[in-house]
Amino acid sequence: MPFLQRNSVLQFLMIGMAFISFLAACTRGTELRRGEYLLAKQTIKGNKEIPNEELEALLPQESNRVLITQPITPFLWVYQIARPDFLKYKKPRFEQEIREYQAEMNQLRNGPDSIQSKRTLKKIDRLSRKIDHNRLAIEQGHWWMRVVGEPPAIITEEDARQNAANIQAFLRTNRGMFDDSVRYKLDTVKFRRVKVLYEVEQHKPYLIDSIRLVTQDARIDSLIRNTRGIRFLRKGTRIDERNFSAERDRIEALLRDQGYYGFTKENITFTGTYDTSLAEPMKHHMQVTMVIDSMPAQYPYFKINAVTFVVDGRDGTETNPSIDSTSFRGIRYIFAGRKYSTKLLDSKVKVRPNMTYSQTLNNETLRMLGTLDQFKFPNITYDTTADRTLNALIFAQSLQRYELSSEVGMNVYQGLPGPFLNGALRIRNIFQGLETLEIAGKAGYDGQPGFTQSSQNLSFKDQNFEAGINTSLIFPQLLLPASMRIRYANSTPRTQVGIGYSFSDRKDFRRTGLKLAVNYSWQISPKETFYFSPIDINLINTSRQSSEFEAFLREQQLAGNNLIYTFNRSFVSSISGSYVYNDNNLNLNTFRKTKYLRIFMESGGTTLNLLSQKAQQALTDNENLRFYKFLKTSVDYRLYVPLRRRGRSMFVFRGFGGLGWEYSKNGGILPYEKAFFAGGANSMRGWNPRKLGLGGRAASYDTLKSGVVVPSYKFERPGGLQLEFNAEWRFPLFKLFGDFNGALFVDAGNVWLLRQGQEEEIFKVKSFIGQTALDAGFGLRFDKSFFILRADWGIKLYEPSRPRLDGGTGQWVIKDLFSERLENRYRPQLRFGIGYPF
Repeated sequence: MPFLQRNSVLQFLMIGMAFISFLAACTRGTELRRGEYLLAKQTIKGNKEIPNEELEALLPQESNRVLITQPITPFLWVYQIARPDFLKYKKPRFEQEIREYQAEMNQLRNGPDSIQSKRTLKKIDRLSRKIDHNRLAIEQGHWWMRVVGEPPAIITEEDARQNAANIQAFLRTNRGMFDDSVRYKLDTVKFRRVKVLYEVEQHKPYLIDSIRLVTQDARIDSLIRNTRGIRFLRKGTRIDERNFSAERDRIEALLRDQGYYGFTKENITFTGTYDTSLAEPMKHHMQVTMVIDSMPAQYPYFKINAVTFVVDGRDGTETNPSIDSTSFRGIRYIFAGRKYSTKLLDSKVKVRPNMTYSQTLNNETLRMLGTLDQFKFPNITYDTTADRTLNALIFAQSLQRYELSSEVGMNVYQGLPGPFLNGALRIRNIFQGLETLEIAGKAGYDGQPGFTQSSQNLSFKDQNFEAGINTSLIFPQLLLPASMRIRYANSTPRTQVGIGYSFSDRKDFRRTGLKLAVNYSWQISPKETFYFSPIDINLINTSRQSSEFEAFLREQQLAGNNLIYTFNRSFVSSISGSYVYNDNNLNLNTFRKTKYLRIFMESGGTTLNLLSQKAQQALTDNENLRFYKFLKTSVDYRLYVPLRRRGRSMFVFRGFGGLGWEYSKNGGILPYEKAFFAGGANSMRGWNPRKLGLGGRAASYDTLKSGVVVPSYKFERPGGLQLEFNAEWRFPLFKLFGDFNGALFVDAGNVWLLRQGQEEEIFKVKSFIGQTALDAGFGLRFDKSFFILRADWGIKLYEPSRPRLDGGTGQWVIKDLFSERLENRYRPQLRFGIGYPF
């Protein structure tokens, strides 16, 4: 029997290899002219001074995408298999249809009603779109070739020669490597494929020896020489075109901030000289001259004379809108139809009368007006006067005062649909002080299993109902004493005061929550934001518990886990703050590493520490209303590494660590809403949402018919410590009404208790690695630019709570993926989500 099994595997491998060889042979059918080759790979060697990514961007040809390695090119195979049918049947049909559509269009245009009839114009437009579609199909192939397939990547020796010349010119002209040369080498492989090697013969770079400024304007000369800050051209640095471009931008910004309204970087030129006859080290040094065309009569500097701020607040239905005009701190405000607080608007305007014109203050004014969420497309125009002053006109058009939005959707879990409805009403400038009132509500059914439910055989009666309503009042300032408000006035300040109510009706329990919160936020840079919540009060009540759930809580309490306390009527108050650094732009065509960092800290029940010990004990021991005291912190770090400059392929890494410590007499258990959970679409994707943990012990186990004992994952597992690491490779697949992208991912992590639990549930340094769960899988994403739909298939690789024969826990379970003996407990888990997981 083992021989038969090995023989079957061998036969399967041989059939697979034969099939791949057949598909690889399809590339032989590619119609290649003399001197043309299929590009297998391009490599650049010998380059030490310049990152290879910069030189690779100069290569217009890209090899066909592969699966694992060459010559496994499935996208090219699809193209080649579909191409004969296209050339024989589809292309002639498309050409014939174009002629028919063109004749019909000409007939309609020459008809008697070609101008008056809207119906005729619509027909012409429809025919024109059909012609464009057919022309695209003729040029790029039909749907299989254009969307799923990929045309052959063809290169010639002339292409390689031109690429080498382009790299050499780039090194010499743009990077100061004037003595470098580049050669190419072709290495032919099977199936008329070729590997191209570009060898860079690199020499010493040329450095800046001196910088001389030439200008006729003494004021400009003084500004440039005496202004401190970053200078991109310095003695001893390598000649680099990017530094010259950055220095032009710096000089332009400097002079435009000093009143030179009409100055542009085109008025700055650089020249350089070097002498190759000199001996080292002077041979590779260049004398740079910066010339500024600055005739005073042509480029005078300006001051601001008058500033007028016009707000068009008409709603389009008013025939005679009211016009209100007033002046505040030297600025004239004109409001048409809707009035705003001049005091608050004035704090956002940095362009002031009698000030020297500054491009930075101009941009800062537009930025701050744009962050108010009150106006669309604010802009500033300037009129010059004879006495070299500027009259500034700030114009802003009001956004709709009442904005209603809604969202209807459905989450699907294990084939069980969960419809939901979200709605929001936004009222802008409600008190004429730039405030915004937001009322948001949600209601829906959740198809995921409950706290004590298995994910097997779910039905509609197992759905959970969730609903909630939140009301927030948002102010474009910090509601603090005046001195502090002024300090943060330029930091996009925001205060949000909100109250909310939530309702959750699950099979295990019914729970309600009332929340009152005050949140502050401000930016210290475009990438860095602080958040501070001085008030966060939650009143939580569990009005119903099922008998099975009550039995589970009592069982956990007997085992040392005091989770039962979190389902008492509770009062949870806290103070929290967070810092967020984000330079991530999810435009995958941006070839640069980006990162995201969030540091969060929270102190719960802080004010209770001001009371006496007796008063604290009375509150924390109260069974009717339980109070909590806790500390919590977490760190979330993400790194985005693009892999192809002209593609949408990237690696994404995420690390998360969270720690919570409850220090009242509630058994060391955090409030349920403050605890850490693992599992689900945005966490460990091989496990059900919130069901992984704790440590090396599951909440319950099932004995299968085969006698094997496996974790059941019926219960949610809140913990006090969480560690999680995720890695994901994202890559493009094809286009169909949007971008379809794929992903391969690996997740590792778990949740533990810090105390008051069984030994396997408590975090210990010596054992946590063996208690770290591991999964992997494949994801499919539909990217429509403004939203992303995601499906991930997660497979358990290592299960830390699976019992072993030696009495311990933790097993590799990838071998049980399709095991009928284990009743398909380890089959891939499908997770749906909106947006990227991280």
